[in-house]
Amino acid sequence: MIQTLLLAAVLAQASGAEASAKAAPTGYLSVFVDHLPNRDATELRARGFVEEKTDFGSHVRVAASAFVEALAADRRGSVTDATAEPQELNVTFRTRRLDVTTGLARVVWGRLDELQPTDVVNPLDLSRFFFEGRSEARLSVPLVRATMYGGDRVSIEGVYVPFFRRGRFDRLDEPTSPFNIAPAVPFTDRAPARTAANAQGGARVNLTTGRVDWSVTAYRGFRTFGMYSAASPTDVDRVYPRFTLIGGDLEVVAGPWVVRGETAAFVRDSFQAEAAPVVLTGQSFDGGIGLDRKAGSYRVSGQVLVHHEAYDPLPEVVTALRLVGRGFSGGRTDVSLIASTDRSFARQKYETRLFAVYDPNHGSAFLRAIATAKLRDQVGIEGSLGWFSGSGPDAIGRFSDSDFLYVRLKYFF
Repeated sequence: MIQTLLLAAVLAQASGAEASAKAAPTGYLSVFVDHLPNRDATELRARGFVEEKTDFGSHVRVAASAFVEALAADRRGSVTDATAEPQELNVTFRTRRLDVTTGLARVVWGRLDELQPTDVVNPLDLSRFFFEGRSEARLSVPLVRATMYGGDRVSIEGVYVPFFRRGRFDRLDEPTSPFNIAPAVPFTDRAPARTAANAQGGARVNLTTGRVDWSVTAYRGFRTFGMYSAASPTDVDRVYPRFTLIGGDLEVVAGPWVVRGETAAFVRDSFQAEAAPVVLTGQSFDGGIGLDRKAGSYRVSGQVLVHHEAYDPLPEVVTALRLVGRGFSGGRTDVSLIASTDRSFARQKYETRLFAVYDPNHGSAFLRAIATAKLRDQVGIEGSLGWFSGSGPDAIGRFSDSDFLYVRLKYFF
């Protein structure tokens, strides 16, 4: 399907349509050295990235980007690996009231900072999430996305994802990655088969009422990080359960402040039990509110995010494996306090970014500080420190021994 559409766009150009954007491809080359002292790991990551977007007339746009990445590391043993894949490869057909995109793409849903409960279309690469942030961590998926516009204040967006793609702890030699928290037990991967019955999809309605931008979202998909289920006392499967999401978000400007809110009700959800390879079913809810403002060269923001899980009665396998009393309960509630600040200096020659998450229920926290400097117009250097504190069953606490620091040199073209 994708190849057919790309060929159609090329033929349209050959028959007389002129491309309106003829700039050379852009991208960067980078060398990245990181060290994780608690994991006794030191890594060299080299990356090349290139992208281009070209308009064929006023109704067709082709977007293409790809990267190649290589690893040479000491992860308590010498490791090398390399990968190359497209990040975006899609065609968009545009009319006054309708846009249709098909191909490999990334979709951004939600309005909160970094931890967006309704941002469920694309899986994540967790190593990139901790190193660089959510925008860099999204993995592209094959999809068809249609957006209908009802003027400037209303749009309806539908997304259809025909094939499942799992999330990754790391795209470079994942089994040895310092960010891999999968249990060290043999398992059989049970990823959803590429069949019509395993398609994912949903819709999002975006509206503007007065000064408030708000959206309502519904999505049916698979959890992209596998859960471990004991098929028998000796066999473990890694499974990817279905979920159903109904959510909403809003954004409003109040003087110098921007107020954002987001909720996500997972009316059918699944959870990994803490003490054993057992998958629990139930419901979950995420809700958060945040404030941010720009003041001169500063941007500051803060938000509160609440996560609650409610479990169905324990499955029979819990009793069969004699796991009752090993940490199982009717549910769990986590609260995350999130803050971030950005600042630029010397006409944006230097920039600093700080991001922090704290869960008071479990005493776990994550702090990421990034500083960048432009050495020349096309050359930049970046340094970062990531620090984890505490441990627990929450998302941050599971990475308690993954502190890191890195230095990266980037050349842009």
